[in-house]
Amino acid sequence: MRSWSLGYELIRTYVRFAFWLTHKKIVVTGKHLIPEGKPIIFAANHQNALMDPLAITCTNRLQMVWLARADLFKTKVASAILNYFKMLPVYRIRDGKDNLSNNEHIFAQVTQLLENKQSVALFPEAAHSGIRQMLPHKKAIPRIALEAEAKNNFQLDLQIVPVGIYYSHYWWFNRTLIVEYGSPISIDNYREDYTTNPQKTMLTLRDEIQDRILPLTLNISSQNHYEDYENIRQVAGKAFSATNSFSANKTLQQYLSDKELIAKIEQLETNFPEKFEALLEECTRYFRLISENGLSDEQVVLAQNHSFLRMVGKIGAAFAVFPFFAFGFVFNALPFFIPRAILRRKVKNITFLSTFNFVAGLILFPVFYLMETAAIIALTHSWAIGLAAFILMPFAGKYAWKILEFYRLIVTELKLLTFGKTSGEKLFQAMKQREELVNQIIANSKA
Repeated sequence: MRSWSLGYELIRTYVRFAFWLTHKKIVVTGKHLIPEGKPIIFAANHQNALMDPLAITCTNRLQMVWLARADLFKTKVASAILNYFKMLPVYRIRDGKDNLSNNEHIFAQVTQLLENKQSVALFPEAAHSGIRQMLPHKKAIPRIALEAEAKNNFQLDLQIVPVGIYYSHYWWFNRTLIVEYGSPISIDNYREDYTTNPQKTMLTLRDEIQDRILPLTLNISSQNHYEDYENIRQVAGKAFSATNSFSANKTLQQYLSDKELIAKIEQLETNFPEKFEALLEECTRYFRLISENGLSDEQVVLAQNHSFLRMVGKIGAAFAVFPFFAFGFVFNALPFFIPRAILRRKVKNITFLSTFNFVAGLILFPVFYLMETAAIIALTHSWAIGLAAFILMPFAGKYAWKILEFYRLIVTELKLLTFGKTSGEKLFQAMKQREELVNQIIANSKA
């Protein structure tokens, strides 16, 4: 673990490629803030199981050592594999009080890594939530950082780099990922306080880490109205973004705008509770209306922007790109849909679904590609054609998914055209109600 590993780097390159294939957009900011030539502890929010450490591992060049929950290391085989991937166990109370003493040895190993100017990473929440709410932080990172510096007379120049991770969705394929690295925290700033009161200093550092991560995430603090906030963001997010300018990058623009919108609505909840409750009532009324009539918010949005001529153009484009879709679909459908159909039934905790889907894909896609390539070579008697097909398969799969989403939108719009008189009236009512709701949200966000 103390040295750079070629095998690790080759595997990471493959995983990075898989990350590019499985995400619509990956945006990374703040990489220039990562210190050079210094020991680093990366501290990130944790909402999406294994995808979170992969998001950090795949977006910077350092071969960091991860501290992970100890129950993952139960068997010798699992422990050997995880150690190869530069992972060490951390024991929690739920792992048994008797096992907590094992952390002394682990933390000693981490200190040695930091003394060697290597980087480590762990999640200060010590658990993942599966929602856009940060859990209370634990003391693991402050303890490791301060004890490592104290052992070396505060000469390590240890830095803690806060990291924010955002997903447009937690388990959907082809989502957006944003990783934001923040300004590092220098542990040397805590030297005097730690000498005077170590325990209090750990708590102070713990709180600073949390305060530094929060601005790097989209965090919904409301405990009672979480779903309402998500609904408000869904309905008015794009409209609110159009009224503000935060970034030239479209992905960051929407993300930063959503953060601002959530902040504005939280202020409304705090300062004007009556207006906030009235807004929630309107939002609830709208979602109840579309649910009772078998509509989705997507359908209402499409209906608002529907154009017959545009629809004709879309259908023409759908036929034009079908050969590209067919090639990508044929060679990627089985390894994509089969594990998802199985895992969706087997995985009880949905927050692990994205992780299992991704890991299954890492294994299954190469296996299927090799079998399909062998079949092509057998049929064409040409290694050149087989090799070309093998290279094109993953790229074709990525773009086939984009085309499939395009087809789904067309089908949704065609369904709108088949609505009868009664359903059409309900759709028109939903469109009107949605427009009023958006205007109300925008108005309240400016209050």
